[in-house]
Amino acid sequence: MPEDDVIYFDTDEGASLFNSADVKGHFWTICRYFVSEKFLTYCGIASSVTVLNSLGVDAPDEPQIYPYKMFTQDNLFTDAVLHHRRPLDVEKGGNTLEQLASIVSCFDVEVDTHFANSLDVGGCRDMLVAALKSPDQRVIVDFNRKTLHQKGSGHFSPLAAYDSCHDRFLLMDVARYKSPPCWVKAEVLYNALTGEDSVSQKSRGFLIITRRDGLATAS
Repeated sequence: MPEDDVIYFDTDEGASLFNSADVKGHFWTICRYFVSEKFLTYCGIASSVTVLNSLGVDAPDEPQIYPYKMFTQDNLFTDAVLHHRRPLDVEKGGNTLEQLASIVSCFDVEVDTHFANSLDVGGCRDMLVAALKSPDQRVIVDFNRKTLHQKGSGHFSPLAAYDSCHDRFLLMDVARYKSPPCWVKAEVLYNALTGEDSVSQKSRGFLIITRRDGLATAS
């Protein structure tokens, strides 16, 4: 892989890309609520908590911060979520794309699941950029780390920005103890999304998550 396929955010070049990025409205709220995964298999949970908080979705009660509310990697597992996935299930094996969609769908959002192998790179780029431009939407990608020449395999993280001049997406890695956010070329990200998940035996892909009151605005 060419060295510049992935450029880390905490480098001079990474900072320069952020300054030039033309689609970065999500970055500020994602950054505010950005959390590290609690366990190695909790990348989808950490990503969900980050995007739901950033959308201002009504969260379960959290006694430690009462009377305020916020999604955490513990209180995300409401009764409704437990009908789909239990914490122990996720600790042992993580989530597939569809399993994560079933979790996030338990809240006041609409979740669209996209398998990347059903799209070409242009179609994938267009859908991701359109979502990043909407204040009422967020994106979680399910990608293979190996395609980015990183240690590991399947991983979930939110996207937060796009730079059209350099055709790169800003990936906010929820394994913050391991990797900083990084700018990934659109084609490289697409390749990382199209690999097969060995558990589901389906393509990886992405979730577009939309606030329900945002749906009314959009229509």
